[in-house]
Amino acid sequence: MPQEAGVYYFYNQQGEVIYVGKSINIYKRIQQHFAVDYKSRKSLEFKNSISDITWELTGSELVALLFESHEIKRMKPLYNRAQRRSVFPAGIFLRTDENGYKRLYYGRADDHAESHPLIALGNQFKAKGFLFHKVSKFNLCQKLCDLYKTTGSCFDYQVHRCKGACIGLEPPEEYNQRVEEAIESFTYEHGTFVIIGAGRHATEKSLVVVENGRYLGFGYVDETFSARRFVDFKDAITRYNDNKDVQQIIRQYLRTKHKDKVKVFG
Repeated sequence: MPQEAGVYYFYNQQGEVIYVGKSINIYKRIQQHFAVDYKSRKSLEFKNSISDITWELTGSELVALLFESHEIKRMKPLYNRAQRRSVFPAGIFLRTDENGYKRLYYGRADDHAESHPLIALGNQFKAKGFLFHKVSKFNLCQKLCDLYKTTGSCFDYQVHRCKGACIGLEPPEEYNQRVEEAIESFTYEHGTFVIIGAGRHATEKSLVVVENGRYLGFGYVDETFSARRFVDFKDAITRYNDNKDVQQIIRQYLRTKHKDKVKVFG
């Protein structure tokens, strides 16, 4: 097995994929799976059910993370619990009202075809809870986030947690600054960018492409590839679905120490 980055697959005797994993060193990670563990019956059951192993090299750690997430959603293996959700029909959206206030709100993603959600979530209940959390953390107005239906002030204003944007007491400029801080906590620093990382061999590079906050997919180019326009990078990748999980993967990866080059557009 290779001591390189990639995604690996465990199969049972029927040839079904029962687990998908990723690592920067496939050999070492698979060794860890087979380490002795007499305390867990589930662990023994898992190891005893493995009949075959295959892998796909990715070169890039980020691509391994993204491809693993995609494969888990596609195959839904028995022993993968996390990231199995493949449909994200709800999301958080942004609009500016007639008074200049930026308003976050939740809704069904397919109800807003003209705009993409800032973040895609599993259902409206989760989207509503996510928005309540951001309102609390960033001291936003429940009414302006469509979480408190009233023609007057919101409940938080009555208990001195809202600064009065709901009734025009707080200027839009001050309120909007906190909205932007809330958005920055779950979106990318830049809207359109390409992450250029290691390829599967020395003469290859990997590309991860994000456009207007939406993950488009990843691909590989050789050392002769030359691009100045964003569309050149888009044409070089394979398209994959955007969702909450890949957004989190990319955000967390960019916040860690890495050697990849980030090329920003716009």
